[in-house]
Amino acid sequence: MAAVRRGAAALVARLRAALPSGIAFPYRVELKEGKKYAWCSCGHSRAQPFCDGTHRTLAPDSAPLRFTAEADGKVWLCGCKRTRSPPRCDGSHLRLWEAGSGPRR
Repeated sequence: MAAVRRGAAALVARLRAALPSGIAFPYRVELKEGKKYAWCSCGHSRAQPFCDGTHRTLAPDSAPLRFTAEADGKVWLCGCKRTRSPPRCDGSHLRLWEAGSGPRR
């Protein structure tokens, strides 16, 4: 199973490098139990999937989703910003591609 996850992460990295920057993919990140994070909800952060404060000027009505990791481990965080279970990816980006629309930014 670990090999499948590594393969999926490698595929996403190759796709991210090959496709136009407007296409949003989930981000596989390592979280540490008890550590606090701020997930970017506006899509403008240069530190995706985490907030870097860019929303203050580019999307002042937005705010990051702050959360505390419940366990150590790698997780997929949403990149398209349309997940129904933020900050985790729920596959919403697949429905966006099927519908022919890009990420909300």
